[in-house]
Amino acid sequence: MKYLVSLSGGKDSTACLLWALNTLPKEDILPYYIDTKWEHDAVYEYLDYLEEKLDVEIIRLESEGMEALSKRKKMMPNRMFRFCTENLKIKPAIEFYKTFQDKGIDFINITGVRRDESEARANTESFAISQDGIKTLYPIAYWSTQRVFDYHKENGIDVNPLYKKGFSRVGCYPCIYARKHELMLMEDKYVQRLRRLEKDMSEIVDNQKNATFFAPDRDKHLRPTLEMGNENQCVNQYGICE
Repeated sequence: MKYLVSLSGGKDSTACLLWALNTLPKEDILPYYIDTKWEHDAVYEYLDYLEEKLDVEIIRLESEGMEALSKRKKMMPNRMFRFCTENLKIKPAIEFYKTFQDKGIDFINITGVRRDESEARANTESFAISQDGIKTLYPIAYWSTQRVFDYHKENGIDVNPLYKKGFSRVGCYPCIYARKHELMLMEDKYVQRLRRLEKDMSEIVDNQKNATFFAPDRDKHLRPTLEMGNENQCVNQYGICE
C-alpha cells in the first residue's frame, strides 16, 4: 500500500504530511505537488524546506500551467467559471493515480480538506471512495484552523511564510478567490505577470471581459505596477497610478 499525500505548500496539506509521517510507514509515503506554474516563489522554497526538514522527497508534477490554459480556453478563469482547478490540479492528479493503477499498486490518496473551510466542504467525512474507485483519506477533516497551526508547532515545522505576511491561501498566486486585502499585498513582480497575461489574452479573445482575471471592483485593489522598462507609466487597468 502506498500513501499519496497531496501537497500545495499550504498549512492543511502540510499538516496532512506531518500526520502521515507520524502515523504511517515512512517508506510507503509519497508526497506529491502539482505545479500550476502560477505560484509565488515562496511556495517552491517552502517545498524545498519541507524536503530538507522532514527528510522526504516531494514528487513534482507539472500541469499545462495557468497561462497556457487560459490561452487554450480563450478566457481567464473566474469565480463563475472555475476551470483552473479541474485542469491544473484534478486532471494531473488523476493521471498520476493512473500510473499506480496501471502497475497494479494499491494506494490511498491523502488530502487536507477540512469541514470548516466552507459550506461546500461541511459534510466531508474522514474517508471516501470516488466513482472511479479512488480511495481518499481526509485525516484533518474535523480539525480547526488553530489545530492545524498548533500541529505545525508540535512537530517543529514552520508554516509557509506567506501566512505571516497576511495571506489566507497560498496555492495559485493570485487565486481567483483572493481576498481584497491579499490583492493589496501582492508584490509588483506578480502583478506584472498578471498584467502580461491579460495583455496577451486581450489579443486573442473577442470578449474583453474574458481577458481580465478579476472583475473591476476587485482588480482596483491590486497595487499599480510600473510597466517594465518605463518607470513613468503604469499598467494599472484604469490608467491611474495612486
